Amino acid sequence: MKTIFQKKVQTEGVGHSKETAINSALGNVQKKMIKEHKGLILRIEPLDIRVVEAKETTYTERFLLFFFPRKRSRYKVVLEIDVNVFLIKVEDIQFEKTDVPDNIRNMLVGHQPK
Repeated sequence: MKTIFQKKVQTEGVGHSKETAINSALGNVQKKMIKEHKGLILRIEPLDIRVVEAKETTYTERFLLFFFPRKRSRYKVVLEIDVNVFLIKVEDIQFEKTDVPDNIRNMLVGHQPK
């Protein structure tokens, strides 16, 4: 029912600051794990983080093509993260089935299982 395993995940993040780019990359770990694995993820615990690629792109932004030039930066980071994943396999849980009869009382009030 409960499974614990280690996995290597590679994610990338983009932002207007270094912190935003790294935060975006770390936030993508959970999304990637949910796509890859069926079940309920209890915890994703990072064990090791390595920077694969880190880029800063600088460009000049102008108002109406000529006025008020200013330098802007955009950061991109690719991280490789070793994670410990705690997963519950929902398919392994046996649920008890009960059938509720169709009648007016159950339609109006709703049936509360005991």
